[in-house]
Amino acid sequence: MGAWDLEERIEKLRLKMVESALLLGIGHPAVYELSVELDNLHNEWQRNWQQTKQERNYIRTHPKHQIKESLDEKYRTVV
Repeated sequence: MGAWDLEERIEKLRLKMVESALLLGIGHPAVYELSVELDNLHNEWQRNWQQTKQERNYIRTHPKHQIKESLDEKYRTVV
């Protein structure tokens, strides 16, 4: 599942939870279940974000990529 799909699911579930809370009340068990499900999706999103952050850091610190970045910086032109 891509990041956009997950973010879309989070937003749809958030809206469903808000609507349910307005109709049923914030303390209703169905609203609580939606909240738990939303928390799980947020946790999954956070794990994915942390993993991609680590991958970006690896690429940035890997010697092969450092040479390319330094050349890019040296020959960067202002557009």
